[in-house]
Amino acid sequence: MKKPLLIVVLLFILSIQLLTAQKVYKDSTVINFFRRTAGWIASDGGLTATLADGSTLWLMGDSHIDDYDAATGTIPCLFQVRNAAVLQPANNWDWRATTTLTGNSSGIKSYLKNNASDTFFMWPGAGIQLKDTVYVYCGSLKNAGSGAFGFAAAGNDVMAKIHYPSMKVVGYEVLPGFQEINFGIGFILSADGYVYAYGQKLHYLTNNLYVARFKANKPTKEWQFWNGTKWQADVRLAKAIASQDGVSGTFHISKVKDKLLLVSSALSINCDAGKDIYTSFSDHLTGPFTGRKTIYTIDDTLQGHYPFFYTTVAHPGFINDKEELLITYSINGYGTCVETCINGRLNPDYYRLKAIRVPMQLIF
Repeated sequence: MKKPLLIVVLLFILSIQLLTAQKVYKDSTVINFFRRTAGWIASDGGLTATLADGSTLWLMGDSHIDDYDAATGTIPCLFQVRNAAVLQPANNWDWRATTTLTGNSSGIKSYLKNNASDTFFMWPGAGIQLKDTVYVYCGSLKNAGSGAFGFAAAGNDVMAKIHYPSMKVVGYEVLPGFQEINFGIGFILSADGYVYAYGQKLHYLTNNLYVARFKANKPTKEWQFWNGTKWQADVRLAKAIASQDGVSGTFHISKVKDKLLLVSSALSINCDAGKDIYTSFSDHLTGPFTGRKTIYTIDDTLQGHYPFFYTTVAHPGFINDKEELLITYSINGYGTCVETCINGRLNPDYYRLKAIRVPMQLIF
């Protein structure tokens, strides 16, 4: 083979390899990690906190616990608890090695629960370990109405405190009022001794991103809010550091390498609605952010229909040796398009986290 032709062939092979390396794909190892037959079975949510020993705490929303029927491969259509957690040993994707964490109170046995009445409940958001305590931001909610959106705010949000390494819930502290901003979409510990807490507030079809901070040794006190130019104590003066139109109200913020990553998803309130996952990033804790970029279109179809999906979450603790970031998202049935609750039973895969791998060079 002549030298020029050889060079062309080699360049062609290299270009194919680069294109292959830059492909977003489903991570079957992680997806199978969520396919369980005991303990935690299915839910939405899936924010993570990396703990001191390298283990990972997965924080889940409404969850099915120990209700899988092996004979039919199904679960009841309704979950039993409003939140749960899964403790994953370091670098171990065998679900049998994990521990499911739930509560032992009367009534609904949610892992995080500070009210004896089951009318009230909490959904966990961001979590962070500070010394011997894991702090988890919890949205304070109550039953209201029916269906997928049958809930409403129930007062100020709460910071749950979990003792490490026992993972026993040791208390709750009610947070100040935040003008309906949920500051539980991302915690980042900075070298300046502050934890930066990222929040969102949905206004019609626009989701707005905010940032606050608190001292690592005072997680529930003296919060400060970014007003566009400086930090100050009045949340009413907080200014959005990013906004996106036509997205669901489930932003997620994490620090990936030296960048601040914002992950979001197209608005989806039923089947056959939004299908896309977006990313944007900033070089600074207070923004600004780049324009959003579509990195993936979900493919979890059933009878040709797309599911109700939301809660796209990046997991920097699980970047693999190929420099691929793990992102999970939740699907919650197929709405009015496909009946999935048959005789009171459901395929759990219709209510489980899905996982993709995204090459870093496609994001930054």
